[in-house]
Amino acid sequence: MNKTRLTVFTLSALTMSIANAAQYTVVELEANDKGVNVFPTGINASGQIAVNVATPYNPPIDETLIDFDSQVLIDNLTDIEAAKVGNYNDADYILLYALITDNREGLTTQQIASRHAYLESDGSDMFIPGFDELNADSNEYTFSNDTAVRGLNDVGTTVGSSFDVFYPLEYTLEDGTELTYVVNDFYTRAFATVNNTTVELPPIDDTAGGLSVAYDVNNNNQVAGYSTTLLNSTSLQTSVDNCNDDDIRADEPVEVCLRRINLATSTNGEKALEFSFQRRGTIWQLDNQGQIISTKELGLLYTPEEDDTNSYESKALAINDNGVAVGESQDEYRDSNFIRTFAAVFEGDTVTGITDDEDFTSSTATDINNNGLVVGSGVKQVNGISRSKFFVHDINTDETIFPEDFFLGSSSFATAINNAGIVVGRGEVETGVSARRSNAFRYDTNTSEFVNMNDLIECNSQYTLVNATGINDNGEVTASALTRVPSKNILGETILDSNGDEVLIDKVISVRLEPIVGGTVEDCDVAEPGEDINEGNDLDRKGAGFGILSLLGLVVVAIRRRFKA
Repeated sequence: MNKTRLTVFTLSALTMSIANAAQYTVVELEANDKGVNVFPTGINASGQIAVNVATPYNPPIDETLIDFDSQVLIDNLTDIEAAKVGNYNDADYILLYALITDNREGLTTQQIASRHAYLESDGSDMFIPGFDELNADSNEYTFSNDTAVRGLNDVGTTVGSSFDVFYPLEYTLEDGTELTYVVNDFYTRAFATVNNTTVELPPIDDTAGGLSVAYDVNNNNQVAGYSTTLLNSTSLQTSVDNCNDDDIRADEPVEVCLRRINLATSTNGEKALEFSFQRRGTIWQLDNQGQIISTKELGLLYTPEEDDTNSYESKALAINDNGVAVGESQDEYRDSNFIRTFAAVFEGDTVTGITDDEDFTSSTATDINNNGLVVGSGVKQVNGISRSKFFVHDINTDETIFPEDFFLGSSSFATAINNAGIVVGRGEVETGVSARRSNAFRYDTNTSEFVNMNDLIECNSQYTLVNATGINDNGEVTASALTRVPSKNILGETILDSNGDEVLIDKVISVRLEPIVGGTVEDCDVAEPGEDINEGNDLDRKGAGFGILSLLGLVVVAIRRRFKA
């Protein structure tokens, strides 16, 4: 009996030792099953996580908006009669999906959202519809409008931006031709989801729909973002007036005419220069029911001349519970005629810069905690090459430090800071290559300790942490991790090879890092019995390959560019 008890105790102690031989446990998010690429954007005090899903699986296809008389479909659909009634086999579904998405932004084709938003909590996820609406007949959402969630507060209020929902519009041309247009009433607009209800956060100037984006919300229901504020010329208003004039407008519905203008002002096309707005950081104050109490326009670091009609921009990307916002603003560069974007602090009616333009060519501030510590990154020359370096700025002392990161030529980006002064982000860990792989990092402002977060999870983990995107006061972290998983098609079905085996790929997924109480950093250089670590048999944290990291960067840039419109 004693021997049995001793054995149990020994196994228990061994298990505890193994479990504590790391500082974080990696937990995959449920939202990873929602689409091709999944990215977490933040985590609140109760562990709720805001998640964006790019290229969602199994989007609905509306057969009533498909031209089945098209020769392309006649020649390529395998069962066109079944497709006409919405009964698609896999091959036809994939073909129709490709044709629809190839005509994104078209005025007569179905619009399928390329991005969905979710709030994940306790292993379950809740869809964030933005401005999508439930169909009265099917009681399902249209899934037509892109929605991105960017921030959340401790009671689960989320903020972001969303297209207006798309709807079909029947129209008969003057020659008798009948057309079905697919339109919406605005391109991108900020929203907050309060008590499961979408609250519209309109731009200060909403001519032709305008543009607004929300990035963060504090625990006092102040939402930080930016919006269009002032027209730079009369040409846009003239075009809007012409759309509303039946004698001037072309042979098309007024809604289509206005959508053309909204696309032009929102997507950086040629007309965007003519139809230009001023864009300023904006703070929307909500009450507990989600009603807008006030809307505040923020300023610029740069002061334009009175007759200057150029467009200038500032953005509030984060806000703390004291109402101090941080982000970026355009400013004059080195007393020249060049205008560039620099990190900024918005406090009351004051806008203050952070980085010195003698050393940095551009910068941005991405987060601020309740103690006034700001994090961000600035671009400067390192050995003749532009590199981004993360910083920590204290608004109380006006001091800015650029901690040492992975190495001198590494670009690093801080994404979030909690109230304990722990910073997370990502940084390059390779030298001498054009597409450098990145790893997630953690930096402690109290001890100046900078650490690769892959050193804080178990040895031989199947995950490589490539970016840390959020951290709460409990030390829980949201991150993107590279791992090896079965490949799936747009239906969400696992792809099999000719032998019936799963096709495995390296893929970036979303994870939550849970602190291990009493956890320690595991020594991965301990050899197994009979192995010699000097012969390359050390227990390195292997993770997966890194070929997909360039794709991750492209997806992030694409999202940023789209909302930079």
